[in-house]
Amino acid sequence: MDLKDLNKEQQEAVLYKSGPLLIVAGAGTGKTTVITKRIANLIEQGVNAQEILAVTFTDKAAGEMEERVDRLLPFGYLDLWISTFHAFCERILKEHGLDIGLPTDFKLVNQTSTWLMIRNNIDKFDLDYYKPMGNPTKFIHAMIRHFSRLKDEAIYPEEYLEYANNIEEEIDDIERRRIKEIANAYDVYQKLLLENEYLDFGDLINYCLKLFEERPQILKKYQDQFKYILVDEFQDTNWAQYQLVKKLVADDSNLTVCADSKQSIFKFRGASTSNVLQFKKDFPNAKNIVLIQNYRSYQGILDLSYNFIQYNDLEKTDKKLIAYKKGKASIELLHFKTLQKEVSGIVDKISGLKTDLSNIAILIRANSAADILSKELDRRGISHEFLASKGLYSKPVILDIIAYLKVINNSFESSAINRILHSSFLSIPFEDLSVINQYSKKKGISTYQTLTSIVLVKRLKNTTYNTIELLMSLIKKHSKLKKTSHIFIDFINESGYLKQLVKKNDESSIDLIGQFYNKIKTFEENNDSLYEFIEQIDMELEAGDTGSLEYELEMSPDTVKIMTIHSAKGLEFDHVFIPNLVDKRFPTIKKGDSIKIPDDLVKEIVPEGDAHLQEERRLFYVALTRARKGLYLTYADDYGGSRVKKPSRFITELDIKESSVDSEEDLDQKESKKIDYKGKIPTYFSYSQLAAFSKCPLQYKFAHILKIPRKGSYVFSFGRTIHNVLHKYLNDFDPEQKQEKKILDLYNQEFIDEWYIDDKQRKEYFNNGKEILKKFLKTFLKEKPEVFKSEDKLSLELNFKTKFDDNLFIGTIDRIDINDGSLEIIDYKTGKPKDKISKADKEQLLIYQLATKDILGKMPEKMSYYYLDNNRKLSFTSTEEERDQIKKNLSKKIENIKKSKFEACPGFHCKFCDFKDICEFRKL
Repeated sequence: MDLKDLNKEQQEAVLYKSGPLLIVAGAGTGKTTVITKRIANLIEQGVNAQEILAVTFTDKAAGEMEERVDRLLPFGYLDLWISTFHAFCERILKEHGLDIGLPTDFKLVNQTSTWLMIRNNIDKFDLDYYKPMGNPTKFIHAMIRHFSRLKDEAIYPEEYLEYANNIEEEIDDIERRRIKEIANAYDVYQKLLLENEYLDFGDLINYCLKLFEERPQILKKYQDQFKYILVDEFQDTNWAQYQLVKKLVADDSNLTVCADSKQSIFKFRGASTSNVLQFKKDFPNAKNIVLIQNYRSYQGILDLSYNFIQYNDLEKTDKKLIAYKKGKASIELLHFKTLQKEVSGIVDKISGLKTDLSNIAILIRANSAADILSKELDRRGISHEFLASKGLYSKPVILDIIAYLKVINNSFESSAINRILHSSFLSIPFEDLSVINQYSKKKGISTYQTLTSIVLVKRLKNTTYNTIELLMSLIKKHSKLKKTSHIFIDFINESGYLKQLVKKNDESSIDLIGQFYNKIKTFEENNDSLYEFIEQIDMELEAGDTGSLEYELEMSPDTVKIMTIHSAKGLEFDHVFIPNLVDKRFPTIKKGDSIKIPDDLVKEIVPEGDAHLQEERRLFYVALTRARKGLYLTYADDYGGSRVKKPSRFITELDIKESSVDSEEDLDQKESKKIDYKGKIPTYFSYSQLAAFSKCPLQYKFAHILKIPRKGSYVFSFGRTIHNVLHKYLNDFDPEQKQEKKILDLYNQEFIDEWYIDDKQRKEYFNNGKEILKKFLKTFLKEKPEVFKSEDKLSLELNFKTKFDDNLFIGTIDRIDINDGSLEIIDYKTGKPKDKISKADKEQLLIYQLATKDILGKMPEKMSYYYLDNNRKLSFTSTEEERDQIKKNLSKKIENIKKSKFEACPGFHCKFCDFKDICEFRKL
């Protein structure tokens, strides 16, 4: 591996042979590069990928780490254990939960689900001290937060109960009863989870710890497997997570942790600030490598940040960062009279910066600060995004869709039908809406009843009559559909809603639609009822959950980013604005847990001093070090209260002078820029992607860049059913069982009843599937083919990752057989059988052939399409010349995708395109 681009300390960390290693990685010092290159180097040196465990804290960080390793390695592999702590523990418990009495089909629940569980079982908690008065929402959240903190410290209910029952007598009687009550509540909560076969996120860590403690043979299995363990963002681990890591580390202690105590900002999530110090005590012989070369910021920003964080005692021993980039930082402290002038001054400064808007971020301490900033940027015509982690259900496009679903669920819900009528996709004139409402009021009937007899309402425009007629026909049609996802897909396509968003190039709303669709599909894994889906949304809102939001910063268009400092960790921008630097806003007033853990039960080492102020300092330090070139700190005297606000103590600690503020004049609106799709190209490519692009680049954009939800197909439902049945049947093949009964039982269990036109068609396909499986079974039992095994796993539904000319490629191989030492790739087909294999057909299996050689080290000699309808295989072999050509073709196609403007290529295929209803270029 080429390490020339790394500095001396980075190289040392990557090449470190064995033993415990602490990498102290300051902001912008290339931490992720070092970790990923260390993993890739270990694999290149002969360490099996399955012998490496790398854990971090977010799915996004884990995905980025795995992607970087993929790019560094010159070959493919099957399985790499890079995940979050919670995903790792979930994987272990799914495999071994029964060994400690846990169901392996447990359901992982979030805070909203646990809130609902407590609310619905509140009488079981036998509360007196904590008996809720009025709305119990805040009380329940406080309890859940307390239970979560207990799990961060690996404090089990029995431990809490024992403490409560043996509490010292000198404690006040009321306090003793309070502790007993909350300890009992914790026990009840945990029992309710298990009764419902639920686990919360804290349970994943705690039960995994319990598994390893009570079943040493299972712990030994994973200690033997993981020869190297790496922990990213170690300063963010809680006590329980660190205990888990220590248990997994075998005698040779090949543990690498990467940390920066100055960036420990997640105490509110249970992070233990003492874990870095504890690591040094637990592993006194650990190698300590400090990365001080900063590749992000100019030296002026680094010096300012370093001098500031020295006010925290814990960080005083850290070394000063040295800038790699040469240049003079722009650092300004701007003081305004009022909040409105502060906001206007920030936008003035943004307007004057000569850079793309995507290089600018406004980092806020609290979500509440975003609204006034967004309004001012809107007023000036400056493109921007508030990258919040919550609020999906409050977005206008989602409110429209929820309203429509509520109308289908209950047509007499007037607020929902009125929102639909006012939606822009219908374009009903305001005066006509007034006439409709007046008619409803005069007749004393609901809005929906008025719409059912709209011809009786006079003085409406002809277009309004036609629009309402269309709306009512859609409501009638969609009311007959069973699944919420089907209603959703048909509504956005048939109403013209999605087509309007595509025409306006409103990609932000299209992305939100995709996120909401994913929530519907997740809900439908356990429930098909529209009524219960609407009820679920209402209960989530009642519990204070406004819907989680996902965003990909690198895929966002050229806009100013507004985000909280917590969510900005790990990101960087040329210019960073930090507003509202006044007393009690930043640093905030300390808000301790409503229900505290007794000191005697706390297991982590609590640092001395004002822990809250130190955490706020670290948070401010993180904000400062997000900036590459420019840093703009702002505050005002008047934020709407009766008193003049004092400047934040952080301003005094920074020791910088105020800059002069220019006169506030509205500047010309910035010209909106065309969106560049280069950053939105998928990271991994697949055969289906290439096929879509070959047909029509615009189709590719809709499917793989904008990821527009698509209407399903009964053909796909049927194909997926057969694939699932064959995978499970072969994976669990037992010659002692009754084979036909087993495969047909699996078929009944796995049959996907979606997107069939009617019951007649569904029945026809269902019966056809049974005949297909019987014919397959007869041939299989007669020929008795041997499925190839790799590392004791059958090669069935083999998910692979490989590389072609630095392009990452993914796919799934249905089956690989072995016959007389040679391999055969088999791809099932449930469609119309073919008589011969075309050149285009060969392409997919040639890719699979190359991937198999890459990941298994053995080149398959034969590739086969298995047409299940007539139970016949069509096979072919390949030459080295054909394989070389397919590599060239792949690289060429991927390069064309990267360069494409994604223009439409209409033709005969438009008739079968998933996006024909929204495409203005279609040819039908």
